[in-house]
Amino acid sequence: MANPNQPNPPNVQQYITPAPGGPAASINSAGPGTTLWALDSTGLCYYTATNSLVAHAGGGQALGTPILTNIVRFTTVATIADSGTLPATSVAGTAINANITSGLGLEITVANAGANSMNVFPATGEQINALGANAAFALAAGKTAIFTCTSSGQWHAVLSA
Repeated sequence: MANPNQPNPPNVQQYITPAPGGPAASINSAGPGTTLWALDSTGLCYYTATNSLVAHAGGGQALGTPILTNIVRFTTVATIADSGTLPATSVAGTAINANITSGLGLEITVANAGANSMNVFPATGEQINALGANAAFALAAGKTAIFTCTSSGQWHAVLSA
């Protein structure tokens, strides 16, 4: 149900709020069979997460392990510069689905629990920080980065200490 006390963000049609003590609510924003987040009956929000990912051996953008959930944890980074690739923030200017027309506001947390530094790439033609189109963001072993889409094709990263 829409929340009348909060304006809708520009790329989402409505907020979903569970009834007090009622069933959890969730939103499918990435296509059939994919739930991006869910609210439990207390209002706590749970994001999709993937554990035990393997970074693509040999690195590279095109073959990087696809990052498909809001929170990912790479546990195998066999060699320096093995890679993962963030999702596209737009699809040639078309809607990602009926409710979302760009990745604006999308936030993805990437944890590197592997033994080596890995590269996180944007989708083809996109960029992270001011690194330039298609350039990798190096994520050292034991570090976590939060990637936020601030405009179509542009990610900004915050690196853990």
